[in-house]
Amino acid sequence: MQRFKSNLKALDTLYEKENMYFMKTFLLGDLLVNYDSKRIPLSSKQRELRKGEYPYYGAQGIIDFVDGYLFDGEYMLIAEDGENLRSRNLPIANIVSGKFWINNHAHIVTNNEKSDLHFIYYWLNYNDISEYITGSAQPKLSQSNMNAIKIPMTSLPVQIRIAEILSSFDDKLQKNNEYIETVESIIQSIYKSWFCEFEYPNSIGQMKYSEKLCKHVPFDWKEKQFGTFLIHHSEKIGDEIAPIYSTTNRGVSLRDEKFDKTLSKSASNNKKVVKNDLMFGLSRQILNLGIMPEDIGSVSPVYTIFKIDSHIYLPFLLEIEMRINMPNYMDILRLGAREGQGISKDYLLNKYVLVPSMDTQKQFEAIYTPLINKISKLKEENTILAEIRDTLLLKLMSGELPVEVK
Repeated sequence: MQRFKSNLKALDTLYEKENMYFMKTFLLGDLLVNYDSKRIPLSSKQRELRKGEYPYYGAQGIIDFVDGYLFDGEYMLIAEDGENLRSRNLPIANIVSGKFWINNHAHIVTNNEKSDLHFIYYWLNYNDISEYITGSAQPKLSQSNMNAIKIPMTSLPVQIRIAEILSSFDDKLQKNNEYIETVESIIQSIYKSWFCEFEYPNSIGQMKYSEKLCKHVPFDWKEKQFGTFLIHHSEKIGDEIAPIYSTTNRGVSLRDEKFDKTLSKSASNNKKVVKNDLMFGLSRQILNLGIMPEDIGSVSPVYTIFKIDSHIYLPFLLEIEMRINMPNYMDILRLGAREGQGISKDYLLNKYVLVPSMDTQKQFEAIYTPLINKISKLKEENTILAEIRDTLLLKLMSGELPVEVK
């Protein structure tokens, strides 16, 4: 998500439109009611003994559920500490409602008669407040520094209208994301039915016991070692121009969408990846793996890359298999020299996996392709919606684009 720097000129610029005007800057502390003194943190052990239905919030969202609540209503949580205050990979402010508990890593506030909570939410998440953040190893936004943040304010009706306009985009983004999650769930359900429970079309119904996999499997499916259809390669990108990618628990994405840190002094040392390559990044609790979706790209030198023989195993299907049955593949991890863990390529290549018949793979592909295309279109739409929202936000909050108040 694109971040907008504060428009410093707008902070002291008066904008007048039908008696709705942008005033001089306010201090954030003059616009909020603070409830930090009512926070009560619970340790993981305490939470384990108090499991319940009420959300337990940290700085970036729900981290547990407990049997009681401290607050009831609509509030805004503003991160007090953590790396995200500088990286801004996630929103630093979140609006929550209902009954909930909160730890001491987020300031908890509501608006007063001068302000609209949603307007302040958008302003905080899309403006640069780095000058108010202290600490390098552990960034912190103290209550006093938070209260000192300068924010340009307009009349309350205009604040409310601006927040409504911006919220309309976020509402559509949320609906799209919910639809994406539904489609992804459908894909997983079909996969589990076909390839885990073996309830797939045109099944001959005959099973055999696999000593290599220690279970009964369809008679016409094969137990194969990964080495029969994976080929390891480590070609450097060299002088070729290609975007840098990374893998996460969600798959493959452009690296600059997730991380700010530069990989190395020379991009020429990065490894080359092409469409349908299987790549593994450094992992911790889960495997960070993915299939390269574009024609060409590059990844960190620490990545492990394989080419897949698609005549044996369709690449997209192999990724789904390894994600859904992740516990079966955690044994390929090995301790790495750097932070995190890499994989043992030799262990993986010698490992056995059940390979469905190609006819069954193709049938699943016919169902999968239109569903994944729908997801791709929704993600493209979300990108456009987010760009429009971000552009409007700066113009609306600076007064460059006036609004009509109902």
